[in-house]
This record gives sequence, structure tokens and C-alpha cells, in this order.
Amino acid sequence: MNKIVGDNLKVLRKSKNMSQEETADHLQISQSAYARMERGESTSWAIHFNKICQMFEITPEKLVKKGIT
Repeated sequence: MNKIVGDNLKVLRKSKNMSQEETADHLQISQSAYARMERGESTSWAIHFNKICQMFEITPEKLVKKGIT
């Protein structure tokens, strides 16, 4: 699940032309913590689940769906 969400975060972030640092700032976390989420090395995305969905204007189902485009 972490890898799926991490891959989706990367796709969503790039679709908004945002850097990892900008995304991390929006979530009020460090850039390195956000990078770990994108790499699937962290479960902390779950803590920020609602904020991520609001930021990228997506449904919760889309965030956890494999193969988001």
C-alpha cells in the first residue's frame, strides 16, 4: 500500500507542477519526510490523508488506487 500511495503522490505532485518541497510545506512536514512517503518508505501519508486529498482535489479512493494516471 505504501508503494502504491507513494507512486500516486509523485504523479499527483508532478501533475500540479509542484516540487517535493512545496508539497511538504503544504503538509507542514519536512521535504525528506515527504520524499520517504513518495518512495513508499513511510506510512505517514495516512496521518495526512485528508489534507493530501484536499490539496490534490481527489477522492480518498483515488489516492489508494493502483495505477493512477
